Amino acid sequence: MKEESGKVSNITNRTILKLLSLVLVLSMALSVLAACNKNDDGVQIDENGVPYIDISFEKGKGPAIARGDSTKLEVKDGELKITNRTDAWNGVNFKGDKFIGNKVQVKASVKSANPTCSLSLQYDLAGTTAYTTIGTGNTSSGYYSQIQGEIEISEQAENVFFYIEASGVDDIYVKEFEVHVVGDYVDPSTLAKLEYANIADYPELKTLYADYFKFGCAIPTTFVSNKNQNYIELVTKEFNAITFENELKPDSILDYETSVSDLSKYNESPAVKFDHLKETLDYCKEHGIVVRGHTLVWYSQTPAWLYHVDYDINKDFVDRDLMLKRMENYIKSVFEWAQTNYPGVFYAWDVVNEAVADGGSILRDCEWKQIIGDDYIEKAFEYARKYAPDGVKLFYNDYNSYQNGKRDTIIEYLKPIAAAGNIDGVGMQGHISTATGVDYFIEAMKMYADLGLVVNVTELDISMPNNNNGEYDQGVYFNKLFKAFIDAKKSGVPLECVTVWGICDNLSWKSADKPLLFADDLSQKTAFKGVVAAVTGEELQKPADYVEIVRDTSTIYEDYEDGKFVGGPRFSATVGVGDSDPFDGSKSLFCTGGVDTYDGYSVDISGFVGKKIHYSFAVRSAAPQTKMTLDIDGEWPNIETITTGSDEWIEVDGYCDVPGGYDTLTLYFETTTTDSFNLDNLLIELAE
Repeated sequence: MKEESGKVSNITNRTILKLLSLVLVLSMALSVLAACNKNDDGVQIDENGVPYIDISFEKGKGPAIARGDSTKLEVKDGELKITNRTDAWNGVNFKGDKFIGNKVQVKASVKSANPTCSLSLQYDLAGTTAYTTIGTGNTSSGYYSQIQGEIEISEQAENVFFYIEASGVDDIYVKEFEVHVVGDYVDPSTLAKLEYANIADYPELKTLYADYFKFGCAIPTTFVSNKNQNYIELVTKEFNAITFENELKPDSILDYETSVSDLSKYNESPAVKFDHLKETLDYCKEHGIVVRGHTLVWYSQTPAWLYHVDYDINKDFVDRDLMLKRMENYIKSVFEWAQTNYPGVFYAWDVVNEAVADGGSILRDCEWKQIIGDDYIEKAFEYARKYAPDGVKLFYNDYNSYQNGKRDTIIEYLKPIAAAGNIDGVGMQGHISTATGVDYFIEAMKMYADLGLVVNVTELDISMPNNNNGEYDQGVYFNKLFKAFIDAKKSGVPLECVTVWGICDNLSWKSADKPLLFADDLSQKTAFKGVVAAVTGEELQKPADYVEIVRDTSTIYEDYEDGKFVGGPRFSATVGVGDSDPFDGSKSLFCTGGVDTYDGYSVDISGFVGKKIHYSFAVRSAAPQTKMTLDIDGEWPNIETITTGSDEWIEVDGYCDVPGGYDTLTLYFETTTTDSFNLDNLLIELAE
């Protein structure tokens, strides 16, 4: 028995050892597998080999990286808390290199006392860093809001980060963060290297338009120092004026470290720094390229510390008198530096940028206004005129400055400044689409000229239509717009410079919209050919693959019971299907997260252009009014205005003549506030 017992014991021991070895091997294999399926950057791989990110912060901050030197990250109770933010762009980064060359959907659940938070993308391309907004949403300290959006990441991108930022410097809380590939996944390692086009024989815009106006573009300072010289060579060939994209904005030139180092010296006169501009400004001086200073006083990209006692964001705002002293001395320092180091290089400065609120009836609320008052614009121009060198023109710059309401408000605020002789011109930004009425743009130019002001188009980019003929249609619009610029100039409108906001599509802040003159490889787009043809008198030829438009007049009907809808969100809104008190059936569409009143739900009605339609739907909202509007830039004709506010369902039925002359056209639902709304049983059909 003892021998048998001993044999059994030996067998058991050997079995246990084998089992332990097997467990060890399996454990190692699982560790390797886990390492393959989840990386230090938080990216996981699904069963089809497609990467994704899905982080809930239940087990720590994981791959989250603080964005900003002072920013701190802390995880508690399943929340990622982002604190000690000194600038609006401070927040949290997540690595995204696994998604290069792919279209992705990005989502975040965010809570913050800041009015809005944004999801954005940062990436390097040929030595230049680009930034693009993915989605923006209203936020509150009392509840979580979902912010989301889709974006295509350039095949040539490197060092990709998704990041969360905010409109202010209050803390940000993040509950969840997700990234998912849209469509088929492309492995970034299989992507070919970009080959740049030969630009030697390109027509020169600066020469072609020399009799009408300067032709400028926006660039980052990295173009000059970049070992890839293709970009700066194209700039030098085509343009005779430049604007820095970001490097002359207040948060790039105001020097915090120096300012707080000696408050007895800098309390009334914040320190400034310009070392990062020297190489590019030297290049411009050498090559005869003039520079637009952009921008001195702006509600955005101005460091929060500038407004506070002792430059400490934990202390109160300074009073009006001290803020005015800081404004004056800051403007004085900038002009003195420019004149001392680069006399004659700067042809203009945007003194105040984007001061009028969207909607166009009031000034935008910001720290300058809160501390100084509505006259902060007049004071900025007063100081600018006092210190600006002779020959340097002073501008007010804004987007949507051609829209009737906003245009009229801008004019009212500029009248006393013009009467005092403290302003020379208006910069019309021009971030537009092919649906923007050219006539509105030219009419606004004439009205600004009536104030005795010159006009510059300062930030022109035109979104490419999302259709089969998108590039050609974009080129036709560029052609039409520049013909109108030429005609306006000939008629006496003092248009002195037109600046496109960037060089090529993949470096644009609106890269998804492909809004510029050159493609990623710097080849000529039809947009560039259209601008050339506008001045040479040539005709744009339709491409061989042009698709003639066939109007689809199929009935649109959505009851949302299957969870589907044909439309999509407008701007920063979020839309989806839910089961909260539907009008009919079990589900309805909801629209939430809008930052502005015009954010909402958009539906393509291109098939009904030039036709009469019948429509019906049910809507409910806490907003006083909900509207159905045609998306015609510059006009936005209202079809229906529904009295809501009671949060009860309202049924709507009516007819509308859809205007002709558009290749694409959408209508959208919005509220007169930023309250959410629900929609059900939407019907759009040809009228009998």
